[in-house]
Amino acid sequence: MPKEDFNSPVSTSIDHLQRLLEFLPSELVDLEHLTRISQIHPRWPTWPSPILSDLIGPPQVALKHFDLRWLHRFEATVCLLNYFSKALNGPSGGPSGLSLIVERAPLLGHRGWGETSAGGSCRLVQTADTTLAVNLPRKEDILSVPAWLEEKINDDIWSAIQSFALSKTSQVLLQRAELLGLPISEIGEAKKIRIEVIPNSMPRAIKKTPKVLDLSSMWAGPLCSWFLMRSGARVTKVESIKRPDRGRLNRTPFFQRLNKGKEILALDFDTQNGKDQLKKLIRNADIIIESSRPRALENIGISAEEEVNRGAVWCSITGYGRKQNPHRIGFGDDAAAAGSLLAEVNEDLWFVGDAIADPITGTTAALLTHGLWLTGISGLIDVSLAGTTNLHTHGIIPKGATW
Repeated sequence: MPKEDFNSPVSTSIDHLQRLLEFLPSELVDLEHLTRISQIHPRWPTWPSPILSDLIGPPQVALKHFDLRWLHRFEATVCLLNYFSKALNGPSGGPSGLSLIVERAPLLGHRGWGETSAGGSCRLVQTADTTLAVNLPRKEDILSVPAWLEEKINDDIWSAIQSFALSKTSQVLLQRAELLGLPISEIGEAKKIRIEVIPNSMPRAIKKTPKVLDLSSMWAGPLCSWFLMRSGARVTKVESIKRPDRGRLNRTPFFQRLNKGKEILALDFDTQNGKDQLKKLIRNADIIIESSRPRALENIGISAEEEVNRGAVWCSITGYGRKQNPHRIGFGDDAAAAGSLLAEVNEDLWFVGDAIADPITGTTAALLTHGLWLTGISGLIDVSLAGTTNLHTHGIIPKGATW
């Protein structure tokens, strides 16, 4: 692989796409095509970008400079995915990386707040040795904080977290968070988290209209299946009757934006009938997308490996890796911090975007799934929010400067 030239946007794009294609069959795209795709964006993204700057610093604080090499790599990812979509007779063109990153925030009223994420649920917290991104997006996360801190909370929950964290190491806090299912990360920890694609040696027939079963929720997984649907796949989205997609609960146009055109089914996974229906749907699908911890499906008798062996593509989207961290919970903001996608401004760290690891990972998952689909190979795709973000930042926190 050629060494990346940080002074050349085109060579940076080629290097990034070659890294992605290392996970896929070598005959998929040659260097000539990669070069042509990389020349679609021959310059670095310009800054300031008003719609992105609204999702970084505190209100009324503007950045006069921000390193956007991570965004340039993401634009290259999207260009390659759009190329795959066209190869499958989908529409030409498509969304840009920037549009995917910023599309949700205005629908939910999110803006950047520096050390607090745009959505407000994640904050940067100092520990005795490093910095954690503590995310409390769900009611059960907030209710678990006293158990995490091992003390009763009488005052502001964030003040209690910061006070307690200063006396503990990040490792101790992360271990307890994992036991309780809390989405918490250490800044930059994703350098050791890998993306994996395990192909099956048995070839299968290439279907122009594959059946996709989407068991995921929120943003990354539904975005992945949206791209597949755009390329001609028939998508069925399955939700739990008792725990529907949290995006639906918010009742925003964003849920419709991601899921319009998909068949949506609600099943009761606590009943045998619901489990049997799910197994049948999985067995009849060509591509399965899910974002749960492996044991959730294993507990009802579903094996990803068995489905791959019979010829399916299984795309597993997790916070920190299906194989490396199978029990760990993660969401877009804490995983982005783990992947080093924060802004370093005057020695402070600010969040970037709105759950930004989600669109980056959903698009990358779609690209890898397209790759197997195009070559007629089944396989297991293990893609994580944290690891995918790190692939786009190379573990380097982008620098910025205030006016």
